[in-house]
Amino acid sequence: MSILKNVPILGKLLEIGYAMLVVVVLSALVGLILAFPVMWLWNFVFGNLHKISVFQAWALNVLAGILFGQRNSNK
Repeated sequence: MSILKNVPILGKLLEIGYAMLVVVVLSALVGLILAFPVMWLWNFVFGNLHKISVFQAWALNVLAGILFGQRNSNK
């Protein structure tokens, strides 16, 4: 790894890669934590029909974000 840090551009790319990895992992953890209230609410409301897991609630959060997310328009 010390060879990569001696080359300036490769060292910079390595730092950017680490930062991107940290952002992706933290985003996934926060999304997973925020999926628990969705799972609990869904299972409370529709528990007799169909219970969902935390990963299904996570997917439901992502889908709702895509469908109802904030749209920016510069008109």
